[in-house]
Amino acid sequence: MILPAALYFWQLPHFMALAYLCRADYLAGGYRMLSFADPTGKRTAWVSLRNCLYMLPLGLFAYNWGLTSEWFSFEASLLTTGLAMGALSFVLAPSQKSARRMFHGSLLYLPALMAGLILHRLPNEQKEHNNIHQTSEIAGVLRGAELWDEEERARQQREDPKHSRRAQSRPPVAYASVAPFPFLPVPVYVSPEAHEF
Repeated sequence: MILPAALYFWQLPHFMALAYLCRADYLAGGYRMLSFADPTGKRTAWVSLRNCLYMLPLGLFAYNWGLTSEWFSFEASLLTTGLAMGALSFVLAPSQKSARRMFHGSLLYLPALMAGLILHRLPNEQKEHNNIHQTSEIAGVLRGAELWDEEERARQQREDPKHSRRAQSRPPVAYASVAPFPFLPVPVYVSPEAHEF
């Protein structure tokens, strides 16, 4: 989620600076851009600054989610602050010079952020060690839900044995592959033998 967010929020300051620099070319080509409807450049610059500010917590998220070391959160915050300062200068004085500075800053930002992600990436063993407590909590919650479900089924069966057989859960008719979503747990299905009457 860090990479798509970084790419999504990075592209807008990058493109807004480019759109301001090349607005006459876009207009000559028949493309109506935000910078065409914004002769002062203030609106274009504010869009750049807004998206730079959205990128500020990305380094902290990468550290909190156990992907990188704490140094990455510090370095990513410095990088994003530098980019936001370029956007702020674009907001305060929209000109070709400030837009070009913003554009060059955005060109440097992305490779520096990706290099930081690679350099400060935590090894899998360390991630597993950091996530043991979280995994044990999840397992406890799931086991508690299973125990409650077993108790509820036993209670229903005592009250009405015929009704409890009909109320048992059945596996879904179709299930999409979990391959695109490796962060989701694998579904657990009830064995077909449990549904035989």
